[in-house]
Order: sequence, then C-alpha cells, then structure tokens
Amino acid sequence: MNKLLRKSVGAENYKAKPFDVVTARKRVKFLENIIAMVPSSAIFEEPEDAPVAGPWVQIRGAPQTRTLLYVHGGSFMLERSGVHDALIANICNETDARAFVLDYRLAPENPFPAGIEDVKAAYRWLIEQGVDLETFGVVADSAGGGLVLAALLALRDEGVAMPGAMVLLGPWVDMTLSGNSILSNLENDPMVSSLEGLNMCSRLYLQGHPPTDPLASPLFADLSGLPPTLIHVGAPEILRDDSTRLATRMREAGVEAWCDVYPRMPHVWHRLGPLLPETRRSIKEIGDFLRQMLPGRPEEKRKVG
Repeated sequence: MNKLLRKSVGAENYKAKPFDVVTARKRVKFLENIIAMVPSSAIFEEPEDAPVAGPWVQIRGAPQTRTLLYVHGGSFMLERSGVHDALIANICNETDARAFVLDYRLAPENPFPAGIEDVKAAYRWLIEQGVDLETFGVVADSAGGGLVLAALLALRDEGVAMPGAMVLLGPWVDMTLSGNSILSNLENDPMVSSLEGLNMCSRLYLQGHPPTDPLASPLFADLSGLPPTLIHVGAPEILRDDSTRLATRMREAGVEAWCDVYPRMPHVWHRLGPLLPETRRSIKEIGDFLRQMLPGRPEEKRKVG
C-alpha cells in the first residue's frame, strides 16, 4: 500500500515529467479514502466561527472529557484524507475526547510559514473558546508534527500558555535532512525511498527560505517549556532520526519526552486502523498517555513510563 501511494504521488518519477501537485493530491486522496476505516460512530461537523478551516470530530454517545487539536501530515502539500479522519477518530474514541481537525493552507500555493500561522490561529481560537489547558492536547503526524512544534514554539515566545500534552507521529522536524537514517534507511523505508522526493517537498514548502530557520526545522530550536510529549516512529523510516533526536533534545531542554520506536512499522502506520496489532497497540498507548497527562480529575494524573 505504501509503495502504491508513493508511486501515485509521483515523487519517484518527478525527473521524467513535471510534478503536478493537483494531480498528486487527487490520486493520494482517492487511494487513502479507499482504505480509510472511519468509525461509524464518528461525527464530523464544521464550526461556524472558526478562523481557519476544519471540522470538529466527536464520537457519538461518548463523553468529551478532553479536547484535542489535530494537524495532519502530507509533505506540507497534501490534503487531509479519510485515513487521517480515521486516525483522529480512533484516538478520540480511545481518549474520550473531541478534536478540532485543522485543514491548514498547503504548499506550494501557501509556502512557509502559512501552515504554522494557521496552527497558531486554531490554537488561539480554541483557547478563546474556553478550552481548559489541563485537558487540552495536540496531536500531529509527519509534516503536521513540524508545523505543530514550530507553532507551539512561536506561541510560547509570545507568552501563550502551552497545552497539557502533545503526541507526534513520525514528525518531520528537520528540513536540512541531516539525520543519519536519511541514508541508512534509504533501502528500508517502505514509503519514502527517494531523497530527491524529500528535497522536492522541502523546496515546495520553503521556496527559498533557509531550512536552518528554527521554525522551519524546529529540531534545532530552543525546546524548553514544551508540554509532555509522546513520539512514535517506525524503525525503518528515513525520518526515524528526526524523532529520536527530537526526544533527546527535548529531554536536554527539561521537557518530559518519550520516543517509542516500533520495529518494521511504516511511516504513520497508525492510519491503518484495526488491520494490524501494532496499530491497535499504538492507538491504545496514545490513549493511555493522553488520559494520564490530561486527567478528567487531578488525582488521575501520574507519570508515564
């Protein structure tokens, strides 16, 4: 499935013919919607007063003890699809939460820092809506992880309070592509097997902006003051070292951070729903983490790990 999606995007053959972003978006969204398994109990509703695009998702009949902000991945240029909806719905179901699912502006039409500004706007709006920070968490995958991390760092510097917890799934946080796994996993990653493809996505997003900017590559930013963070990444991923280095640097900055490296798992395998035992296990682990970090009652909170 991952190889099929990669081929459909056209990153492997971008030298043979001009890369067509619109076509790539349509192909990926079509394929991902085919395999998506959104729970039938999930309800998606567009708010009328949000400053940015995106729906609320909640689970029919379930308590809404917590609130989440979810920022999807897609190399900064691909739209949210059914697999993302299924992912956040399953996390909401596991966490007794509702989530605002952000449809941020995409590159190349809206390059850096448009996506970051959209995350900041959504975060500020949720706070203005009266969301309790003690039960408020942020969840993001892949490129969305880089956007969320950069947005929270900017908000922190602007004096905005941080959420109670953060979950990052295979985050792309180093646009300089300096991790050792970029080359060591080049033949192992079942989804991204082209360094040229990564470079292409980086160029479409940054459009000449320096990749060393801490907001473009938040791995190199001052990470102090961030909330407790759970990171999941697959051992074969090209971007594995973005996750492992991020966890190390967060701990060095005094942030509670855990990084679970799953053997044999592809990039953001969580989107595969109940198909794999590893998916069920990882969604449960995310649920456990968020329930413990965002307790419904103060006495529920305890350390993870």
